[in-house]
Amino acid sequence: MYLPSRPRLILGIETSCDDSCASIVSSDRTILSSIVTKQDHSNTSGIHPLTAALGHHSNLAPTISSAFTAANVAPSHIDAIAVTQGPGMASSLGVGLSAAKALAAVLAKPLIYVHHMQAHALTPLLTEKNPPQFPFLVLLISGGHTMIVLATSVTQFKILASTQDDSIGDAFDKVARDLGIPWTSAPGAALEQLAAQHAADAAAASDVGVEHNVVFPIPCKGRAEFSYSGLKAAVTRHIHSHKAIAEMDPTQKASIANAFQIAACAQLQDKLSMLLRPSHITADVRGRSYPRIILPDSITPDQIKTLVCSGGVASNHFLRSQLRKHLDNLERDDIQLQFPPLSLCTDNAAMIAWTGHLIWHQRIQADYSRHAKARWSIQDIPK
Repeated sequence: MYLPSRPRLILGIETSCDDSCASIVSSDRTILSSIVTKQDHSNTSGIHPLTAALGHHSNLAPTISSAFTAANVAPSHIDAIAVTQGPGMASSLGVGLSAAKALAAVLAKPLIYVHHMQAHALTPLLTEKNPPQFPFLVLLISGGHTMIVLATSVTQFKILASTQDDSIGDAFDKVARDLGIPWTSAPGAALEQLAAQHAADAAAASDVGVEHNVVFPIPCKGRAEFSYSGLKAAVTRHIHSHKAIAEMDPTQKASIANAFQIAACAQLQDKLSMLLRPSHITADVRGRSYPRIILPDSITPDQIKTLVCSGGVASNHFLRSQLRKHLDNLERDDIQLQFPPLSLCTDNAAMIAWTGHLIWHQRIQADYSRHAKARWSIQDIPK
């Protein structure tokens, strides 16, 4: 068995949504294990909180056991337990918190409470050969969040733009269901695969009709906010104004999926333009001033050298390529664009354990009184 004579070991537990996750990570940035047990919601219209919580009750204990086995670490050899306190589904968070508190009490180990989106933002500090240096920008895009934040330390984040309604991940999932796309792991990922077929299908199916030219709106252009509710509604209206989904040509579906994906990503690009366009470029060729989002603390766009893109939607390959192209078009090829590995974009406990390491000295305690925080702004993390 592994004897922790040098690197500190932390067990991470993550249950903010429906994935039961456990991981053991060492202080030398080694992921010794990362186990994710997924639930199947393909036969429902989404994730029901009670169903997800019941799934955690069944899945979490064996997931934690598997994490210890895969890491070849005895439970008594870990140095602390880090657990997601929020944000997320309260009932799901409660299962993880209860398990973490019980383990911490039985093993007499400290307990560290972690903010889920903070962990997503800090993942590159675990995975990158050249980790980002503060301050850096973070684009957090998932099923529950769409925001751009400025990270100035491991506990200090300032929201610069956030969604006013639905998240980009929720929009991907809703449009995928409206199009009747079969899926196994996630509806949003299935939509990405269908959209990728569009370029190849369009050339071979020129007789399908006008679907190849469909364009969806880009809400909130030039404003420091996102909105995906209107985009979802526009796609839904377009789908239902035609024929029944069962009768729709696959090429038409691919075209709609592609047009939606372009519009969804364009919102992200618009906000990045407002934040990262070089300071000396103030107006377009017609003399119209570019709208900007002003960075706090007198930080200039030119001082930002890293953009981290994290969260489940960050696994989208089209989005990854578009963001890099967009930064280059902004004349910001000096910005490093960093994505976590695909396995660490979606919910996982390795990021929770690693954040536990980063805040070790600030948050180490045996406090069993804390409860789930379903709503918890990343700006309100204790310093």
